[in-house]
Amino acid sequence: MMAGNLEKFQSPRKGNGLRAARALSRGASVHSARPYAYTVCHGERYPAACHHCLSRNAKLHRCSQCKFARFCDVQCQKYAWKDHKRECICLKSVLPNIPTDCVRLVGRIIFKMLQQPHCDSEELYSLTDLQSHMNDLSEEMNDGLRHLVITLQLYLKKEIQDSSMLLSDCNILELFGKAIWAVIAFFLLQHSICDLFFSCNLYSFSIKKQ
Repeated sequence: MMAGNLEKFQSPRKGNGLRAARALSRGASVHSARPYAYTVCHGERYPAACHHCLSRNAKLHRCSQCKFARFCDVQCQKYAWKDHKRECICLKSVLPNIPTDCVRLVGRIIFKMLQQPHCDSEELYSLTDLQSHMNDLSEEMNDGLRHLVITLQLYLKKEIQDSSMLLSDCNILELFGKAIWAVIAFFLLQHSICDLFFSCNLYSFSIKKQ
């Protein structure tokens, strides 16, 4: 679905926003798009889910290489390979340790930026449009993000040996800020499925008008 139902606007001191561009009937789908990047949450309190289609399934098959990613079947694994290929190498290199959900998400964002700087999910807002809110964070929170950056660098070192391999506009600290705030916004808008996966981009969801 195109973005004709919505229009962007800026609110003083509140940042970017979206609003209906025309009258919408009850139950109409406002907008939907594939997420720019997403990752399945890891931990005992999260149900097992396919790392491609996100289906909850008790009989998922582990990736034979990283032993972490799980898929419904060979078909899901095949479709996921474009996004999982470089991630798989990184996961395998740090086993038995598994990076946090946020670190894995930012890793996927970086790989997406390197292979495909722009994609269809940026129809409404691009990744560069998202706010990192770094200036609004306390020094303690900034320290926490800097520790995540170090963890990310260790996680990605098999695929990205130094910062010269990144795009010139890739600020890793800001990517963490953008990813965290995008997840918070996603949680507020669609909390019913946010226990399943982390997703980056504010508009990577379908909204149903109640």
